[in-house]
Amino acid sequence: MKKLILLIAAVTMSYAMATAQGCLPEGITFSTQVQIDNFQTNYPGCTEIEGSVTISGSNITNLNGLSVLTSIGGGLSVLSNDSLTSLTGLEGLTFIGGTLDIERNFSLTSLTGLDNVISIAGDLQIGRWSWSWPNCHGNPLLTSLEGLNNLISIGGALNVVCNNSLTSLAELEGLTSAGGLGISSNDSLTSLTGLDNVTSIGGYLNINDNTALTSLTGLEGVTSIGDYLNIYDNTALTSLTGLE
Repeated sequence: MKKLILLIAAVTMSYAMATAQGCLPEGITFSTQVQIDNFQTNYPGCTEIEGSVTISGSNITNLNGLSVLTSIGGGLSVLSNDSLTSLTGLEGLTFIGGTLDIERNFSLTSLTGLDNVISIAGDLQIGRWSWSWPNCHGNPLLTSLEGLNNLISIGGALNVVCNNSLTSLAELEGLTSAGGLGISSNDSLTSLTGLDNVTSIGGYLNINDNTALTSLTGLEGVTSIGDYLNIYDNTALTSLTGLE
């Protein structure tokens, strides 16, 4: 019986390896819903995009056509989508080999669809500050980070910036370390609960301009910061409780 089980496992693994297929080493940009809907027809058998992926289009409403993808060798950028409300369709992804950049998505309310991503080799960038007008390039309707519940590791920095409806970081509770941490200009964020298991920050720790933030609860486990510490312009913050 044991030999039979091992044989079945070996056959299953061999089948999975045989059916997985890399493609698009130069990457791909999706700018219309039609391109996403036709992905499996245009690239039959493609489950692992070797390059980077950009999703950016005013009429993109869903990512269901990308449901066969299991990994992206480069970065994944979800930018300037007016109609996309979630990332449903990306449930097959477990690994992103570059930066995950999510910004200027004006209808996005959650990150549902990234539920099985456990590792991001680059930065996790949710919104961005720019020195050119408009300064904030966030996701204005994003209320939670639902979808990142299984994320364990980030090779680069975690930056959550300019998401004015975001109330919580609770979905990041599986994260244990980051190459840097920037939490800035999130007007509805009241605490940092969700970062409780982060013990090491390899670069900077920058917390600024979160006008509803009342405490640093959630940072109790941090024992080392590799670079600099900046905490300023959090107008409701009355103590450093959480970072003693």
